[in-house]
Amino acid sequence: MVADDRRLSLRMIAEELKISLDSVSNIIHDHFQKRKTYARSVPHKLSDEQKQHRMETSGDFIDVCDRNPQFLETIVTGDESRCYQYDPETKRQSMEWCSSSSPLLPKKCRLTKSRIKTLLIAFFDSKGLIHHEFVPAGTTVNAESYEGVLKRLLQRIRRVRPQLYQSGQWKLLHNNARPHTAIRVRQFLATRKVTVLEHPPFSPDLALQTFSCFPASKEY
Repeated sequence: MVADDRRLSLRMIAEELKISLDSVSNIIHDHFQKRKTYARSVPHKLSDEQKQHRMETSGDFIDVCDRNPQFLETIVTGDESRCYQYDPETKRQSMEWCSSSSPLLPKKCRLTKSRIKTLLIAFFDSKGLIHHEFVPAGTTVNAESYEGVLKRLLQRIRRVRPQLYQSGQWKLLHNNARPHTAIRVRQFLATRKVTVLEHPPFSPDLALQTFSCFPASKEY
């Protein structure tokens, strides 16, 4: 039965065979050593060529890091993320140390997240956040606006990372969104002699801010 239909539930098998649910569970789990798994959702299914490109790019990064341990310290990475205008305090955030004699904590009403979202653009390096700004309501990020963001980023790097800016050795890592790869933006970065690191398509896990900076920033 399981071989014919791998999506059968234990209850459906028990009803079909007219045996107890516990018996079916023991047979499936203990005797056949089977367990149910589910499909993993991914943003995009990569082709063989894209997988090869991703592997080669990641290998190049590893090789450079092996030759130059300070390589990661020269990378400035950035991206955009949607943020709620306000988030209610979570249970973890409201936790307090107390003793057995402490009074009960006051109750609070359950709040819902704001329906209003704003777009946050943030850039950071190994030392922390360098520049961030919120996109004005009713506007979108295009080549022209992103060029303005990069101009302000360069000014910010010059002010808060003077040694990195003066060395001219820093690199920019951003994904392949259309505003990032527009001709206007590429020409601007070329005139400013900014090295842009290669970012394989559909590889958000290689953009560190997606998993480190943005999730942490949304807790505050």
